[in-house]
Amino acid sequence: MAFGFFRKTETADLILHNGHVFTQNPELPWASAVACKGEEILAVGNFDDMEDITGKDTYLIDLDGKYVFPGFIDIHRSPVLKAFEGRYADLSECSSADDVADAVRDWAEENPDSEIVFGYGYRDDLKPEDFRDESDDDSKDNDDEEGAGCSVSAAVLDQACSDRPVLLLCANCIDCWTNSAADRIIIDTAEEEFVNTITVGYVLNLLIPFDFDSVEESVRAEIADLSDKGFTSVLNLQSPDYFESLYQDSIIGLYNEGQLRQRFFGSYFMNRPLLPQGLVHRLMARRTNCLELGGMIHAEMLNLYLDNTAAPVPFSQEALDKILEEVCDKGFGIFLEAIEKEDLIMAYNALEHVRSKGYKNVFVIASDCEASSEDTADLIYWESAFKTWGTNVFSPGSLTGSVSSVEEAIDHLTIDAASVVGMSEKLGTIEPGKLADMAVFDENLFDLSLNLLPRVHTSMTVLAGEVVYDAEAENDMELYNLMASQQL
Repeated sequence: MAFGFFRKTETADLILHNGHVFTQNPELPWASAVACKGEEILAVGNFDDMEDITGKDTYLIDLDGKYVFPGFIDIHRSPVLKAFEGRYADLSECSSADDVADAVRDWAEENPDSEIVFGYGYRDDLKPEDFRDESDDDSKDNDDEEGAGCSVSAAVLDQACSDRPVLLLCANCIDCWTNSAADRIIIDTAEEEFVNTITVGYVLNLLIPFDFDSVEESVRAEIADLSDKGFTSVLNLQSPDYFESLYQDSIIGLYNEGQLRQRFFGSYFMNRPLLPQGLVHRLMARRTNCLELGGMIHAEMLNLYLDNTAAPVPFSQEALDKILEEVCDKGFGIFLEAIEKEDLIMAYNALEHVRSKGYKNVFVIASDCEASSEDTADLIYWESAFKTWGTNVFSPGSLTGSVSSVEEAIDHLTIDAASVVGMSEKLGTIEPGKLADMAVFDENLFDLSLNLLPRVHTSMTVLAGEVVYDAEAENDMELYNLMASQQL
């Protein structure tokens, strides 16, 4: 009679062998094989020593001398804004209400087929009242019943585009401008639905400015491009919550279809002081929405953009300390972008505040500035932050001139990036018990010059123990589709 005293050896689902596996584990820097069970790494070492965990159902991949690295993690871009690039009027460079109107007019003329003219990124110190046009005085005298109840911005935007609804979202993500056509839709629908308070969220959900099918195509293309570069995880930064929620809807669809190729680490973008209680409520709601997505989609970080010199509503040290204390109390990580040196010093002081309260949350400070020894002389915890360079959301790659060697670059893309997203215990190295996220390359990346590293293409990526990208198979499929289309 068997009583289960002897546990049967666990067999691997997948084994990559006959290759060069760079583990990022100092105790075993290189190996020739790695075995995966479920979503995790089961064993790392020599294939000859894996006989006991190789079963009849184990999928074996002969690497034929290829090189395996821990899956890269992108922490300096915005895949969300990249996917939406060109789909809206970029208002970030507008310095006046007149500039906003001109940008809307140009985009509307260049995109005549867009049912809704949507723009994003105007500064929140720009007010439609500041717009001045030769027809202003006449328009005031000729207001008719049709314009009753319309927004102040309608007078500006109607002159830029009146044949379609226009909706502009402020860089702070809590204000918007609309034209008369948009206002009429909003007012009529709100009356029908008995809505007493019209919020920006209500307007965005009513005047949906994007075609979901085309957005999903862009998301698929962005994900494919990331896979081709060896990225198995990405941290999204500096995009409004509305854009990220649409992007997330697309990747949830891919997740349900079993076609997701990267882990997605979302962040809530904030560039002005908000009431801590309301902010925490939004963060908690985002976290709840991701709980059942198998650890593939995360919402565990506040992305705070600190630029007090240019901000219409600057942060005080007290307000920043209070916000970060409340956020840390709920277990969220902090990615703080400090633009000027004064912002960097304020960030270090905020770090000092939350650390003195006993919070050990992930705290990242991204800045191109440096603090002097005098600036940090009275600070105890300033070195406990992960310090990295500033973010370029539209950058084609995650590396800049801030790294000086290939070794440093790979460290930044793996173990350092895993710390930034709060997953150092699960990502960044190839070790038993870690998540099986890996990138396979034809060449040894350490043999490349640093300037060539961003241009390298992966042969294969493995996510959670499954091959999610195979360059050879993808090329064969593209060739097949091309030949099929020519025959038609």
